[in-house]
Amino acid sequence: MLFQIVYGCIIIMFLLLMCSEVYNKRWRRTVFPPVFYIMLFFLGVFWIGRELPAQQLRHFMSAEAEYLVGVVRDEPVFGEASIRFPVEIRYAVETEKVRPATGKIMLSIARKNEKPDLILSYGDELLFRNNVVEARAPYNPKQFDYKRYLAHKNIYHQAYIQPADMRLIGSQKGNSLVAKALIIRQYFVRKFDSFITDREALEICSALILGYRANFQTETLTAFINTGTVHVLSVSGLHVGMVFFLLNFLLGFLDRHPHGRPIRFTLILISIWGYVLLTGMAPSVLRAGVMLSFLLIAGWSQRANQNLNSLFASACCLLLFNPFTIFEIGFQLSYLAVFGLFTIYPLLNKAFPVNSKWMRIIWQVILVSVSAQLFTMPLTLYYFQQFPNYFLLGNLFVPVPAAVLMYGGIILAICPFPFVSTYLGTGLTYLCHVLLWGLKAIKGLPFATAQGISLSETQLILFFLVIIFLLVTWYSQCKQFLWCTLISVAILLLSAVITSIRYMSYSGIKIYNVGREVAIAVIDQGKVSLMSTLDSVEHPRLAMQVLPDLNHYIRTEDIVFYKLELKNDQQMRIQTSVGILGIMDGASVERKPMRCDILLWRNMSSYHTLDVGYFSDVGLLIIDGSNTSDILLKIEENADALGMPYYVLKNNFAYVWEKK
Repeated sequence: MLFQIVYGCIIIMFLLLMCSEVYNKRWRRTVFPPVFYIMLFFLGVFWIGRELPAQQLRHFMSAEAEYLVGVVRDEPVFGEASIRFPVEIRYAVETEKVRPATGKIMLSIARKNEKPDLILSYGDELLFRNNVVEARAPYNPKQFDYKRYLAHKNIYHQAYIQPADMRLIGSQKGNSLVAKALIIRQYFVRKFDSFITDREALEICSALILGYRANFQTETLTAFINTGTVHVLSVSGLHVGMVFFLLNFLLGFLDRHPHGRPIRFTLILISIWGYVLLTGMAPSVLRAGVMLSFLLIAGWSQRANQNLNSLFASACCLLLFNPFTIFEIGFQLSYLAVFGLFTIYPLLNKAFPVNSKWMRIIWQVILVSVSAQLFTMPLTLYYFQQFPNYFLLGNLFVPVPAAVLMYGGIILAICPFPFVSTYLGTGLTYLCHVLLWGLKAIKGLPFATAQGISLSETQLILFFLVIIFLLVTWYSQCKQFLWCTLISVAILLLSAVITSIRYMSYSGIKIYNVGREVAIAVIDQGKVSLMSTLDSVEHPRLAMQVLPDLNHYIRTEDIVFYKLELKNDQQMRIQTSVGILGIMDGASVERKPMRCDILLWRNMSSYHTLDVGYFSDVGLLIIDGSNTSDILLKIEENADALGMPYYVLKNNFAYVWEKK
């Protein structure tokens, strides 16, 4: 019913546009633009809605199937324990029947250390056991929402299987152009591997030049993220822009000839799309190629003030091809960054002129960084909840080595002479070490990263309103918009202060869901103690599942960490500033637990039972993920029958106890 209404609205607005053109052309300037953009919005809603599982009659979840047949839709990513890639379902195999099916899943295949990895590539057709489940929401506060991340790619289910549960039954079932582009990229990745022997240097060069980040180390990636230079590793507008500026400089002599300008633009366009193919047509570089192509065509036509029109036209082109692109963080950040360059940079460059030639170059790099960062800052804070305080220093340091790596890597990719490639590989390795050393030095500076920044959807909208009102005020020189800017700033600051006070005044205990391990945080008005069976606060599992929440209360460096050494048949009583916490690790029921506000019971056995008198001094019983499903079911039934307060942590959200 909803989609019928949307479809009807699209038809009505289309008729309005036709009427305004045919019967009253005076309305064209006032009526056409808003109605046209509203129609595009409803068209996007309709286009996205028709792709949802509920609107697909042949979706694979609509009937039971023992096996599924699907096609690999992207290059597999190799993790420590599994190989992960998206799969587009083609068929559902029931008992004696094969039927066409639709839908997408994220498939993970376990990696066996004693066996070589599976050789899979884009376009391979797989038959695998139907272990598909719905993608799960995060179990801990502020944890990365993988379910929402997949939903933005129109993927709502995932599966984890063993290698024995899968069979390769076909190949080359994907888009032939994408497949050839990925084969080209794999060839160049292997060539880089032959001449760049250092792993870190290989990862940086492969990511920076080819957009290949399948085996990137977390430590290296963190250095780029915390210095605000991670965009260097994502092949996008920056890299395509480098190719454009180099070609524009080398082919500038053609403008002296009568028909040289069209030839120059044609060669640049061909080269840019050649580079797009070289990088495997990754979404980010494809987006940059389309964007720059529109800008080049606008420049070719020599029409004034076409930058913003070309930018929006390229966005519409990409969204018509795949409307789900609008949910990608890379799409949002790249277009906002370029929008900032087209709007803020000219104003700043005009308002703060610099006469010195060499200082002007440095100053323009700063203005470009500030212009892009101003528009991307709200989304950066909203998605990543942190901000690199030294982003200017990082972006001043990175451009020169990044440009040399970029051009040197392209030369290495196309160089036919092995002895020259060997020297190029050695030079790129040393340059990567210099780049990484500088970024780690910036990362190690005091207060390099502002962590735990909480930005709600309302605050995000307010932030963008401040930027828009400020921009309109600057262009229009109108006092009314200045007042709107000041009011928006005041409301945003007030909401930020209220949020900060709420976090600073919080007192309570949080028991996080980290599987079979333990992670308990005691928070008392800005002081945080973290107790865990994991070895340190920097453990990857704590960094992903716990620290995103705790950083809203305190910096990681200021968290007091305690390593829990739990043994079987052990009881532990912990007196904290906000309450008493007890831990039982498979302890015998003959030993009565201590008096406590919260009792965490781990590693239960089948003979354990609950008794009201036995747990009379326990405020709440927490049962974690170390207990098996059969034991949990038995304990839950037992607790429900006795009316005991309990909370099951396994496959559930973290338990948050706030002190009143």
